[in-house]
Amino acid sequence: MRDSEIVAAIVAGDPQGLAAAYDRYAAALHTYGRSLLAEPADAADAVQDTFVIAASRLAGLREPDRLRPWLYAVARNECYRRLRARSRTTGLEEAGEMTDTSADPSADAGRGASRGELRELVRAAIGGLNPGDREIIELNLRHQLDGADLAGALGVKPNQAHALQSRARGQLERSLGALLVARTGRDSCPQLGALLHGWDGHLNVLLRKRVSRHLEQCEECGQRKRRELSPAMLLSALPLVVLPPGLRQQVLRLVGNVTPDSVSYRARVARRAGRFSADEIGRAHV
Repeated sequence: MRDSEIVAAIVAGDPQGLAAAYDRYAAALHTYGRSLLAEPADAADAVQDTFVIAASRLAGLREPDRLRPWLYAVARNECYRRLRARSRTTGLEEAGEMTDTSADPSADAGRGASRGELRELVRAAIGGLNPGDREIIELNLRHQLDGADLAGALGVKPNQAHALQSRARGQLERSLGALLVARTGRDSCPQLGALLHGWDGHLNVLLRKRVSRHLEQCEECGQRKRRELSPAMLLSALPLVVLPPGLRQQVLRLVGNVTPDSVSYRARVARRAGRFSADEIGRAHV
């Protein structure tokens, strides 16, 4: 089914439509939710309520073939609502790990490092970004949202989304370069070794900035960065986080159930989401 057909089926009340939407997008939406929310249960609840909202609000979607960015926008609002409800002033700093749940020990890439090791470098580099850039990288590189789709998910204009994307990818390149050189070059550069004295191997924003400044000033470390950055960047698309077992059945049962509790819950979720144009949900409640 094409996305437009899935939307038509959901609007018509066909349970196969929601099942198709879940099967196509739930895993990615859950992975995105885990990048924003520290608690796995919160991410699962956000996915559930995203599809509850979809079942009641998709009739207003003027471009049904753009179901995917619309779902990301709904999921984003649900995640931020949960962050606010928990009064997390540092909610994104407490974000869940971008867990690599698949093993790939046989593949070698770059300078003899395993694919898993390079993925771990990418995850650590992303951890060195500020929360806003980290979310843009999650949506753009991992979920491959760009252009109008990225703008729709974020609820901003396309030119602003492009600027945010360019900035975030530049920050990731600097973060990854700083991490690679920090882990491989401190024995060959006394100045870098002194800068990293007592370093625990984790890259925070302050240390990333200090190492990046050193790379701009040190020819040897700058060359090392250019030499080692490219192969690792190729692996920046990390695997999806595994969905909780039983969530699919729970979502479909909740949406299709006519018991008073289910009807009341659906109405509460839709009411909580507020009034909005289905095409403009990314600009609501952010």
